[in-house]
Order: sequence, then structure tokens, then C-alpha cells
Amino acid sequence: MKKTILIVAMLLFIMLSFMDIMLINDANISTIIGALILGAMQTIIVLVPILIIMLLVKLLKRRSTN
Repeated sequence: MKKTILIVAMLLFIMLSFMDIMLINDANISTIIGALILGAMQTIIVLVPILIIMLLVKLLKRRSTN
């Protein structure tokens, strides 16, 4: 499960960063670094709710079996 989350995070980061870089008209190194940072923050914003939902489901399963 941890590997799956890591793979999804890496793919999201690559996809979101690529989209941000493609939207840039004049690409210099600072805007590319900014796009990578923005891609990382977008990845965190997308992954946090998914992780919270997964943890809640795990807790509910554990409580229902007891």
C-alpha cells in the first residue's frame, strides 16, 4: 500500500509539474523551479484528502471487526 501511494504521488507530481511548465510562455530557470514547487504543492493538496479517507476507512474496518 505504501508503494502504491508513493507511485501515485510521483505520477501526480510529474503530471502537475509538466502541466504547469507547459503553461509557461517564456521559460527561464526560475519559472521552471516555480512550476516544480507549484506541482509539489498541488500534489500534496490532492494526496492529503485521499490519505485521510484511506485512514478513516482503515479505522472503520478495524472498529467493525472488534
